[in-house]
Amino acid sequence: MKNFIVFPFLLAFLPSWQLILKNYDELIFQDILISLVIIAISVIIWIVITKIIKNGNKAALITGVGVAFFFYFGYMQDALNGIMIFNIPIDKTSVLVIISIIIFITSTIYFVKSRKNFELSIKIGNVFTITLILFTLVQFVIPGALAEKPNVYHIILDEYTDNEILMEKFNYDNEEFFKFLNKNGFFIPSKSFSSFTSTDAELNVILNMEYPKEIGRASENYDYLNDNNAMSVFSEQNYSLIETNSMMRWKNFSDVDTKLCYDTTFINSEFLDQVLRKSIIKHFLEKHQENTRRDVIRCTFHELSEIASQTSGPKYVFSHIYVPHPPFLFGPNGENVTPDHREISGLQSWENPQGYIDQLIYATNEVSTVIKNIIKNDPNAIIIVQGDTGTSTMFHSAPTEFKDVYQIYSILYAIRIPDVNNLDAMIPVNTYRIIFNNYFNMDYEYLEQRSYMLDQNNVWIDITEKLHEYRFD
Repeated sequence: MKNFIVFPFLLAFLPSWQLILKNYDELIFQDILISLVIIAISVIIWIVITKIIKNGNKAALITGVGVAFFFYFGYMQDALNGIMIFNIPIDKTSVLVIISIIIFITSTIYFVKSRKNFELSIKIGNVFTITLILFTLVQFVIPGALAEKPNVYHIILDEYTDNEILMEKFNYDNEEFFKFLNKNGFFIPSKSFSSFTSTDAELNVILNMEYPKEIGRASENYDYLNDNNAMSVFSEQNYSLIETNSMMRWKNFSDVDTKLCYDTTFINSEFLDQVLRKSIIKHFLEKHQENTRRDVIRCTFHELSEIASQTSGPKYVFSHIYVPHPPFLFGPNGENVTPDHREISGLQSWENPQGYIDQLIYATNEVSTVIKNIIKNDPNAIIIVQGDTGTSTMFHSAPTEFKDVYQIYSILYAIRIPDVNNLDAMIPVNTYRIIFNNYFNMDYEYLEQRSYMLDQNNVWIDITEKLHEYRFD
């Protein structure tokens, strides 16, 4: 009795099958037709080879090897990454293509010349490919049947401080928002601090999961930030990386696949500020920048609210949003506000505490809606909501009292990480260390909080202990 041959055709169908399962609700007839054509081509190739060598089993094995090299070349390349032979990287496309052709020709000659009928090989191939098809069906169709990589949403609200500072310095109680976060499964440490006072330096710490080896150069190494470790790991784990526009020209993450809210004509140039500071078109540029900033921020909150229901996983979403940081462009209900101090690309003013609170209320309402929508559509999502630094609002110059330093380093930091209970080490530098250890079976050690500032002699000093010991009178 002849073997029933199916494995070379299923091997050819498997890439289409995975896409069908992931995007079944978006399929069109053309997608189905492409899948059928791929299967048909593999069947035709098998028939032609069978006619030539007069053996269906051998033709199936030759077809299977050819299909494997054609459709799964990229997987082989990934698996061989970093392996060198005679100082030549074996995963180099030109090298691997030559190796693949040699292996295909050699195996074809072996199958044709061999006196075996390869019945057992056909049975093994059939079982293997049918198992793969069923495995992917279980993985993508039956919820919870197999552990899936969680989607990760990291939302950074620029200069969003903690409730202690809001109450002590701004006379505003943000307790309702913290109750909302707790109710939705967020862990919020009793007190959180940034490591630096600038966004770029702090993002370096968070995304590279470590403190800079040379304190003071963290904000200068943009390449190190844009090629950061966290996004590299997500990319290696086959995540789709999505980023929203933060209106910072130095930020250009190399691993990001999709950029949202970037279709703007925003100009961010200190040089232009200086050149056009007294020019006749200064007012028009300021108005343009003001409106564009609002558009980007509104676009970002909208996209974050929709993204959980629109894209399949696994995905990593990084969103740095320029609120409640000045310029204060929004009232508490999202209404337009004209900033009281204007500098073209900056439009910034730290002298308006009510403006800060109004914009914080707006940001809080918007991010609450985002969180609700994410959890509704993606209940197993990991969500991080934090300030990059504390706020400098109310300061006309560099702070002279430590209570002001304490304000600048005090941040909102909340993380929702389902099924992980031991979060004692949860501080910004450990965010991704904890995620990767628990979900990707990695083995990062956990670091302690470190915060640094420049003293009056322009020397970096460690103020970690002093921050933790400080108490308002």
